[in-house]
Amino acid sequence: MISELFKNREVLRTLVAKDFKARYKDKALGRFWSLADPLVMVIVFTIVFEYIFKTGQEFFPLFLLIAMTPHRFFTNSVNAAAQSGLENAQLVKKVAFPRVILPIACVLSHMRHFFIELSLVLLLFLFFPEAFHLSLNLLWLPVVFAVQVVFILGVSLMVAGLNVRYRDTQYMLNSTLLILYWMTPIFYPFSFVPPKIARVLEWNPLVGVIESYRAILLRGAPPDAHQMVIAAIASALMLVIGALVFRKYEKIFADYL
Repeated sequence: MISELFKNREVLRTLVAKDFKARYKDKALGRFWSLADPLVMVIVFTIVFEYIFKTGQEFFPLFLLIAMTPHRFFTNSVNAAAQSGLENAQLVKKVAFPRVILPIACVLSHMRHFFIELSLVLLLFLFFPEAFHLSLNLLWLPVVFAVQVVFILGVSLMVAGLNVRYRDTQYMLNSTLLILYWMTPIFYPFSFVPPKIARVLEWNPLVGVIESYRAILLRGAPPDAHQMVIAAIASALMLVIGALVFRKYEKIFADYL
């Protein structure tokens, strides 16, 4: 797959640019909408959890956004990848190119949105300067990001292949993503989870990713080694499974589109 991607990198670049531009086509505010949605969510959830339920979490808007941003990258990428084959049916039927480019283009496109949304995190750090911890542990950020991307790619490849063959995959995916949303420590610290349940939830790589981002940015601490090892192993396994599933079904794409 890596060899095919390298040979067809121009096709990949074109699809990423097309998807990115289509998202903002005919929208007066353009890329601002990538910031408006998470900003509104942060405001609403801050009101709910800070002033109604009164969680008492320090720097709650930052605490929330640092988790919400990578989770949105995951959800948006996976949803887009699941539809990538169906939405490009005519292209698949008429043009010979590696089908794996389609879900990967979705992930790369939403990666650009992810970096745009990170500007909100930077703005909130300007608003809460005492929350930021400058330390050498910032060097861990690329490692955490790499684990995050590997996991997203694995899931995206899997659902992209399955959804062409089994159209009800999208409906199952919506329910699964909803479950993952509430089982990922977005609104609460992972320390609140009972130990028996935590041992199971840790195998969701987003747990290790989000907790690592919070440790590095909000506490100036290194990622929890146990969580990161589990996240890395689970992400690598997911990438292998996703690649195998996609390889199995890409051969029959044209038959089911």
